Amino acid sequence: MNKATKAALFSALLIPGWGQIYLKYYKRGLAFLVPVLVGILAMVWMVVQVGMAVIRAAPVAKETGQISNAVRITSDALKAIDLSTFLLIFFLIVALWILSIIDAYFLGKKMTFSTTSGHQ
Repeated sequence: MNKATKAALFSALLIPGWGQIYLKYYKRGLAFLVPVLVGILAMVWMVVQVGMAVIRAAPVAKETGQISNAVRITSDALKAIDLSTFLLIFFLIVALWILSIIDAYFLGKKMTFSTTSGHQ
């Protein structure tokens, strides 16, 4: 397997930027890696906040612990998520991931070309 394919697979299967790091383009790899990690952490934080809201509002008394109450509480908590922000972060992560794969592949191709043609 050539460097271009390996780098693209690293970025595709592991995490964006890993292919660039594999090719020793550390700053470029971090330029993909850091925003994606921040985005993932922001999304996780939003989901944790919903989970905490559900736990705080959960009925404790035996007679109020019905499934309909749990569904209502979860629904109310999910309304607290700003869906547009969540989706924006999600699509930015996906876009960066795709760009990372493409960039890693072309960097690998460029490195392979410069090595085989004698230009460095």
